[in-house]
Formats: sequence, C-alpha cells, structure tokens
Amino acid sequence: MTLKVVVVGAGVVGAACAFHAVSAGMDVTVTDRGPVGAGTTSRGEGNVLLSDKEPGPELALAHLSRTLWDEAGRELGPDSLELEAKGGLVVADGVENLAALQEFAARQEAAGVRVEQVDRVRDLEPHLA
Repeated sequence: MTLKVVVVGAGVVGAACAFHAVSAGMDVTVTDRGPVGAGTTSRGEGNVLLSDKEPGPELALAHLSRTLWDEAGRELGPDSLELEAKGGLVVADGVENLAALQEFAARQEAAGVRVEQVDRVRDLEPHLA
C-alpha cells in the first residue's frame, strides 16, 4: 500500500517536502491557494546566510540548509535552481566595535564558517558609507 500525502503550500518548502516524499515512494498531492511560489516564497530574500549567526542551533540549521541546497543542485542539475554561492560582509561600525566583531568571527570560524578579515572593504563594497 502506497502512503498518500497532501502537501499544503506550493512554495520552496512545500516543493522540497513533495520532492522528498515522492523520492521515498509516496503518492503526493500538492495544493496551494494561489499560484506556485506566489506566497511566502515570493516575498523572501532567499538567502542561506551564515555570517550573521552565533554558533548554536540557528547556525547549525543554516549549515545544514546550505548542504541540502548544494545536494539538491547536484541531484536536480545545474539549471534547476537559482543558487549562487557567495559570502556576506559584516562591518564593524567603528574602531570601538572591532574587537567584538573579531571575537564573533573567531567563534564562527571555530563553528566551521569560513571567515576572512579584510581591510580593503572599499574594493568589495564601493558604496559602503
């Protein structure tokens, strides 16, 4: 007997749930009150951001999310996802806050985030005030 599943929501989360349920051999129906991807998915930034998170559950979830996106891209093919891997820029808003930011960066690096301290910020972000 095949398990029947109804996924409510045809955005990125609903689509991922449906994909994995079908991959597990389930009979899946996806329903949404509007067009595919027109709800919450259409209003989000779509970032999997690591650079703003303290080590802990939220950073661990972001790491897992990034890994799952990479796996999905490999599994579905190079043109299947709009996925662009890029870093984030976290800026100390004054010399007095630099030490705290460096400590934060050290905690992130210890938790597996790739960290690079730069002093050429104008080259990276010329419009930064």
